[in-house]
Amino acid sequence: MPSDDRALPLRERKRLRTRRALADAALRLFTEKGFAATTVEELVDAAEVSRSTFFRAFPTKEAVAVEAETELWTGYLDTLAVHEFTGSALTALRDTLTGAATTLPDDWDARYVATRKLVLTNPGLLGYLEYARSGVETRVAQQLSDHLCLPDGDLRPRILAELTTTAWSIAGRGWVAADAHGGRADLLERLHQAFAVIPDALRLSA
Repeated sequence: MPSDDRALPLRERKRLRTRRALADAALRLFTEKGFAATTVEELVDAAEVSRSTFFRAFPTKEAVAVEAETELWTGYLDTLAVHEFTGSALTALRDTLTGAATTLPDDWDARYVATRKLVLTNPGLLGYLEYARSGVETRVAQQLSDHLCLPDGDLRPRILAELTTTAWSIAGRGWVAADAHGGRADLLERLHQAFAVIPDALRLSA
C-alpha cells in the first residue's frame, strides 16, 4: 500500500487496507505456527473478514504469504510501464527496480525479511515465488520488446529481465542474511553492486 493513500478513492483505500490486514495477519500466524499448520479460517478470523473477502484479495494462501515480495514487483512493473527508455536497457531496469524499492513504505523492510525467512522454511512457498517471478520476467521482457521495437523471438529482453530478478535475489539474500543491517540503503547498495558485476561476469573465461 502506498505510504499515503489519501488521494485514492475510498473504495480503493478500503480494499488496500483489507489486503494489508490479511497480509499482516498471515505473516504473523505463519511465523508463529508455520505455513502448513495455519488455515485460511484462522487467517480470516485474525483479520476479521470473511472467507470470500480473503479470496477476493488473494487467490491462494501462498499469495498472501509473499505479499511483501508482490508489492515490490507490482511497483516495479507499474514504474516500468511509464519509464522513458534511454541508454543501456540493463541500467534502465536497474534504475526502475531501485525506484520501485525506494518508494515502498518504511515497514516493508521488516515484512520482507520475515517473508524471506518464512520462504526458506517452506519449499512450496519457494516454488510459488519462483513461478510468480517468472510471470514478472515475461511481462518485463514483453515491455522491453515493445519499447525497443524488437522482433518476436528476440531472446535479449528475456535474458535482461532474468538478470534483473537474479541481481535482486542475490542482493536480497545477502541483506536478509545480515538481518537487514543498514536498512533500505544497504539493500539498494547491494543491488547496485550485483548489477555492476554483470558485464564482467559475462566476460569471464577459463
